[in-house]
Amino acid sequence: MNDLAHTLQPLIAGRRRAICCHSGTLSGRFPPNSLANVAECVEASAPRVEVDVRFMADDAMLIFHDTGLDPSTSGSGKVANLTRADLADVSYRWGSPHGLCFLEDVVDLVRGSATMLQVDLKLMRPITDRRAEALQAALKPLSGNVIVGSQAHWNLRSLVRVPIAFDPTLQWHYDPQRTFAEALPRTLGIHGLWDDAPIAVIRHATPETYAESRIRDIRALLPAAVEWMVDFATIFRLAEFGVALGDRLREEGCALAAWTVREDTPSRRDVVQRLYALGTETIITDAPLLVAEDAAAAL
Repeated sequence: MNDLAHTLQPLIAGRRRAICCHSGTLSGRFPPNSLANVAECVEASAPRVEVDVRFMADDAMLIFHDTGLDPSTSGSGKVANLTRADLADVSYRWGSPHGLCFLEDVVDLVRGSATMLQVDLKLMRPITDRRAEALQAALKPLSGNVIVGSQAHWNLRSLVRVPIAFDPTLQWHYDPQRTFAEALPRTLGIHGLWDDAPIAVIRHATPETYAESRIRDIRALLPAAVEWMVDFATIFRLAEFGVALGDRLREEGCALAAWTVREDTPSRRDVVQRLYALGTETIITDAPLLVAEDAAAAL
């Protein structure tokens, strides 16, 4: 293991953890989700790299975060309405030209390396059998050194040949700054989480009872998930109820990944150390080198 690979896998409380490069970002010199970004991570033997995947109109699997090409690229239009051919001359708006890439490009780059590929599947409409098969076939060369995550548990159920990770944001979410109810979940529960489950508004449920009930409910939606990917604000809110989510999930053989720690996250070092103390296995970040320094300070 080279020095950087070791740095990005800190040994915390006797367990090797992983720092995941969000959107393939390591140094920040290249556009997020670009092939050059991923290549830098692989060459550094980063333990885990995350990319976003969107299906196009011709079922091509584009590595891209947003629903539309504006304003981060030279192209325009919604990704779901375009085809691979439409992107032939499209590049990121960056200091140097970088074209967009596809899932098979990333798989070719990661295959045979020590880096795990984390696919964030952005598809919310029900996935077709053809698309589910195409996605699993594209990931097959990685021989299991991959994990596919999504908020759409109905789509993850269709993926039976790859490890899956569930992001429960549509089930419960802590966001004290949010004042609108258009997004899901639409109900602000009595324990401070946005949550449409009936128990979220039952005043006879203690915070501990509420949290345990919801963990069981959400696990039941996708029991095959080997990992939950949870925003760190929600993890910290549950900790106020006495629930160390990482430790709780590990009792059921499920790991916890926390997203997304950024360079400008307030009290970032404290955030990193608290996440590890609550049993987090993987921290997803677009500032992995800084988070590695934060983790080292906890040793």
